[in-house]
Amino acid sequence: MAENNKKYVVDGFSFSSRSDYDKALKEKEAIAYIVANTNMADMKSVLKIYNMSVEKKSFTTIIGLEFVNNMRKNLVSSGIVPKNTLMDIPVPKISSSKVTNTDNSIINAKTDRYKQAYENALAGKTIKNIVIVFLTLIIVAMLVITFKSKYSVFTYFTDYKADMENELVDKYETWKNELDEREKELNKREKALKDR
Repeated sequence: MAENNKKYVVDGFSFSSRSDYDKALKEKEAIAYIVANTNMADMKSVLKIYNMSVEKKSFTTIIGLEFVNNMRKNLVSSGIVPKNTLMDIPVPKISSSKVTNTDNSIINAKTDRYKQAYENALAGKTIKNIVIVFLTLIIVAMLVITFKSKYSVFTYFTDYKADMENELVDKYETWKNELDEREKELNKREKALKDR
C-alpha cells in the first residue's frame, strides 16, 4: 500500500511503476552522458546521434523520446536536413505490465555500448596526440641541428658565400705556402748537389 502512494517523478513526469521510473532514470543518465560528451551545437554530430537513437530504438520513455524529438526540432530548424528526410521517431507500445530484468539489462547494455564507443574515441585521440607530440619533437630537433650547422637554411641570407670563399682562399694560401717551402728546400738540395 505504501508503494502505491509513493510518487515516481522524473523531470515533472510521473511514472506509475517503479520499473518505468527506473527506465526513465536510466534514459536520463544516458542523455546526460550524451550531452556531456557531444558538441550539441555541431548538427552533424546531432544527426548521427538522432539516427542511431531512432534506428536502435534507444529511448522508450517520455524522457528519452522528448530528447530525441528536441534533436529532431534542432536539426530541422538548423536547415542541415529537410524535415521529410529525417526518420520518424518510433513510439513504443504502452503497456501496464512491469519491465522485466531483461529489459533493464538491455538498457544497461545500450548505455554501456555508448560509453565504450566514447572511450574508444578518446583512446584514438590520445594516440593521435602522442604521435603529434613525437613528430613535433623530431621537427624541433631537426631545426636545432640545422640552426647549429655552419651552413644551413638559416644562414642562407647571411654572408655565408663570402665565408666559404674565404675558407677556400685560406686553404689555397696554406697549400701555396707549403709548396713554396718545399720548393725552397728542393732548391737548397739541388744547389748543394751542384756545389759538390
